[in-house]
Amino acid sequence: MNVLGHPRLEKPRHYANNGAIRATISPEKQMRKRWVHAAACSMVLAAAGFSSASVAQQEADLLNYVVASDRLHTSGQPDSEQLLALPDQGFDLVINLATPTSPNSIPDEGRLVTEGGASYVNIPVDWRAPTYEDFQFFSGILNQSSHDRVLVHCMLNYRASLFTFLYRTVHQGVAPEEAYEAVAAVWEPEDQWLEFGHMVLGRHGIDYRLP
Repeated sequence: MNVLGHPRLEKPRHYANNGAIRATISPEKQMRKRWVHAAACSMVLAAAGFSSASVAQQEADLLNYVVASDRLHTSGQPDSEQLLALPDQGFDLVINLATPTSPNSIPDEGRLVTEGGASYVNIPVDWRAPTYEDFQFFSGILNQSSHDRVLVHCMLNYRASLFTFLYRTVHQGVAPEEAYEAVAAVWEPEDQWLEFGHMVLGRHGIDYRLP
């Protein structure tokens, strides 16, 4: 797990693969990539030369971009140019749930994000076997941080949207039906991901069945 620029969780600046397995996404699901547009951001970043309209457009250009809440935003894998722009768009923490061997991963993603002053954490979640420990670490990062605006991403915003749904439901007390809307905007979890979601909810006494 790679943690850069986080004051409480600083670790050596390198990727720890930890035997991560390449994420497996069916061709059918790859064809289901969708772009989700968010409301325009009102923040004016004059020092960076951005108008509120240009910032909103850059955010909307992120793959499968979803605003889950004012603080938590999710997306698929940003490209190098988008990663460089994230701090200027107001994101002060980026959490990457994809493995370093995932398709379209950016090897120097952590450097690109932290050069702009944001913090970066990589939690390599195995697509075929997500664990409760992954969710605990993810939750710990968010619970300990004071960051105002967080981007959680993975390859296609599948892992990111479900982890964020679980965090909002378990730790922020958001109604599952409401929190799940941000997942449904991107995909329909199945197989190991349905099992994972129900397992996490069950451990916290939340009686909700993912659609």
